[in-house]
Amino acid sequence: MNIKQIRLDSFGPYENWTFKSGPNGVQLVYGANESGKTSLLEGMRSLLFGGKHKKYGYVSGSLELDKEGTAYHLGRQNKNLDFYSPGEPSIKDEPNQLWWHGLDKKTYNRIFGLTLEDLQGVDILNEVDVRARFFGAEGGEQLGGVVKSIETNANDLLVASASGKRRINVLIDRLQENKARLSALGEHETQYVELQQALKASEDTEAEIQNQIKEWQDYREGVEMVLRAWDTYRRSEEARRRMQQFTSPDTLDRDAFLSIDEGLREARQNMQLWLDKEEALKPENFDPNSPFTTYGQDIEDLIQQGAKWEQLRRECEEGEAYIAKVKEQLDFSRGLQSSWRKDESVPTDVNWFEGERLSKRLRTAKDQLLYWQSQAPSLQKEPKISEDSSSVDTGENSPVNTWAQQELQAVMTDIVDLESRLGEHGSIRMATMPIWLQRIGGIGAVVGVLMSLAGLIALESVLYSIGGIILLILGLGLFWYGWRLRHVDDSDVARLMRELERLQQRKSYLETQLDAPLPVASDVPNLETAAIEQRYNDEGKQLQANYEKALAEWQAWIPEGAAKSLDEDDFFSMKHEFDQYYEQLRTIEGYEKRLDEHKESLRVIEDQAVTLWYNLGVEAPVSPTELKRIYNQYKNFQQQMIRWEQKESQRKSYRMEYDNWHRKEKELLLEQKALLEKSGLSGANEYRQKLIDEDQFKQWETIYKQSQVQLDLLTPDGENKDLFYRRLREGNKENWTDELAHADQELNARKDAMANLYEKRGQIVEAMRALGSNQEQREAIQQRQELESELESALEDWATQVVIAHCMERAQQSYEEESQPKMLELASQYIKRLTNGAYTFDMWGLQDGLALLNERGERLPIHHWSSGLADQVYLALRLALAKVFSYQVDALPIILDDILVRFDEERQKSALELLAELGEHQQIWLFTCQQQVYYMGQAIAGIDTHILQRA
Repeated sequence: MNIKQIRLDSFGPYENWTFKSGPNGVQLVYGANESGKTSLLEGMRSLLFGGKHKKYGYVSGSLELDKEGTAYHLGRQNKNLDFYSPGEPSIKDEPNQLWWHGLDKKTYNRIFGLTLEDLQGVDILNEVDVRARFFGAEGGEQLGGVVKSIETNANDLLVASASGKRRINVLIDRLQENKARLSALGEHETQYVELQQALKASEDTEAEIQNQIKEWQDYREGVEMVLRAWDTYRRSEEARRRMQQFTSPDTLDRDAFLSIDEGLREARQNMQLWLDKEEALKPENFDPNSPFTTYGQDIEDLIQQGAKWEQLRRECEEGEAYIAKVKEQLDFSRGLQSSWRKDESVPTDVNWFEGERLSKRLRTAKDQLLYWQSQAPSLQKEPKISEDSSSVDTGENSPVNTWAQQELQAVMTDIVDLESRLGEHGSIRMATMPIWLQRIGGIGAVVGVLMSLAGLIALESVLYSIGGIILLILGLGLFWYGWRLRHVDDSDVARLMRELERLQQRKSYLETQLDAPLPVASDVPNLETAAIEQRYNDEGKQLQANYEKALAEWQAWIPEGAAKSLDEDDFFSMKHEFDQYYEQLRTIEGYEKRLDEHKESLRVIEDQAVTLWYNLGVEAPVSPTELKRIYNQYKNFQQQMIRWEQKESQRKSYRMEYDNWHRKEKELLLEQKALLEKSGLSGANEYRQKLIDEDQFKQWETIYKQSQVQLDLLTPDGENKDLFYRRLREGNKENWTDELAHADQELNARKDAMANLYEKRGQIVEAMRALGSNQEQREAIQQRQELESELESALEDWATQVVIAHCMERAQQSYEEESQPKMLELASQYIKRLTNGAYTFDMWGLQDGLALLNERGERLPIHHWSSGLADQVYLALRLALAKVFSYQVDALPIILDDILVRFDEERQKSALELLAELGEHQQIWLFTCQQQVYYMGQAIAGIDTHILQRA
């Protein structure tokens, strides 16, 4: 039965509220604290069973139900029931009476509608209604009815009340009245009463001894019967246990499966036979489905490019080495340039036209100034030279001297720079060292040739030959290096030396100009000489100004990175070094461009090779040598393929036989699959195991039936077979032997006591006869005897009813105990699922109390359970009880309110997965205030998730 819709018109916090369930079996409803989850649970309980809630009163609302495909409307308005199926007349009976065999609300709340408080404890297993309904099924309910009927009959005879009016109560009252009457008849009545009491006591003692004798005789007969049936019962119990172990509810088609299995075995044997024959035709280490078949043409295409590949790799390696050397030479030459500074880069764009114009202008201004200086005017009168050297006018303030000092300072700076550059490169060592290197290299090469010839011809030694070759290579390399130093380094050093010599000459000239003193004019005035001198000085100032302007413009033009001491004479050397540097740089760029083209061609070939390597499954590095090895393998494969194709006809014949048997195998596998699907099993091995279990089950079933027939014959007449089995189950053979001897002793003792009692009672009767002469007294005594006899008969009837009720109750309990393990086995499976395989129930130790077994078989009693583990055990018991009820009566909806709060996340997920699995056959409502449970439910199939909203 499933709840499709809930409507609460008025109940607690709910007013005109409707909720529709989803299509899946589990309805997970999330709501925060105080959102109304527990109130909704109480409302659903009240709608299903009615009644008045102690807090909210009567419910007003309805449930839309679906039971076995039929829709029902279950509505309640206070005390009024509105129960019907659409289109059908109203139903007057409550659903629990109509569908659930009178299941009451209390039992439903203990099993199906649970809060966390309702979940606690295992006392529910001992409740009478739960035992009768959930363990006993139909037989249990019949036994319960008989027990109740017997209890009713016993209550009709006697009630435990002073004012009771049952038969035994009435007889006791009359007997008391009779005793009072006898007491009034005479004083001798006391003695008579004492004798009567003694007689009564003897009769009671006799009855008691007779009962004891009867009981011990019955007990002895039972013990004898148990001893005769002991071995048969143990064999029967072993067979029953084995039957439970190997029981299979499904009947398997043994003949069909074995026939298919034999056909598969035959097909696979023949397939292997023909496959071996086909494999025998293959050349050794040959696979016709090798990648060589698909990628052979790619190998042929790539091998044709093998020479080009090797050449490109060699050229790329040599080109990279050459470019590195050329760049090294360019950097070295850059350091030897006199016009450009090494610490700065050479500019890419220089206005050489402007520089040439400014250098010419500076040279003209300089020549004019020098010419003016050389054309100094002759004075009419020799100047007078002062005797004091300090009075000689050196002309330090003249324009010529100023220019000469500035020029000398710039020249000195360039000389220091050139000398430092020559010192860095070791000009003296470089001038002499290459000659010795060439000589040493030549000698080494000659010695290497001689050692190689001696090793090959005279000594026939491979080591001498290899050593000579190595020495020859080293000598030639050393000779080449010396030659390179002579021809490259000598030109650079010579150029620096020439530049240094030019600067030295320039320095000497400027020093000479500064050392030549200018004549000092005489104090004697000469007008013509003064005019000439004035004119000469004015012209010099103009020429000096022109020179300084031209020099400033020239120095402003000098490119960044050039030496600042360059004059107009250095223009063409500076331009030559600039052109030479960029010419070498362009040469390097051309080499790099061609090298990039070669690398691109090499990359294309190597990409093809990488693709081919991948397709062939080759893990070796890509190289021309590896390509040659692969090509040789491919040629060998082609030869083997030719031999393979020559045997193709025979191979096809073998393959055809193999395919025929393979088709037969597929057909048999399809038949086997259909058979497995029909039986609900996952594989053939499981089916075989089931057949083996079925055989074992039949064998043990035969043993069990034979044992049962023997036990039926050995069961005493009139004794309940279940009680007889219980006696067998509770004892052992040694105990029963001891009990038989003890019963014989007790019977002899009771017979001796009975003989003594008969003798004593005869004496009492004689004494009473002497006292019983009065007629009225005799009548009263006779009445008392009649009342006592009637009371004894009634008490015997009452005792019989009580004993029968006790026996029937024990029989009912035995019946329930046999049914209870089935529920506990189901609960054990559930607790194993909830604890992820960590625990199961201890089914064999139930007499010692409920306990769990861990994975190592260790017993964990209930007082050692954690709160979370206890909740998981209690939930497993409730789910198992609900499942048993669904088998017997109906699958009622299960409503759970916040029962996972003490589960950890892993066991919460296991619980949700178990509920989803149970929800396939029984609707489950799960209320929770934990968001992670809500999110877990969204990720598990079979669970509909909702958020509780009262608005």
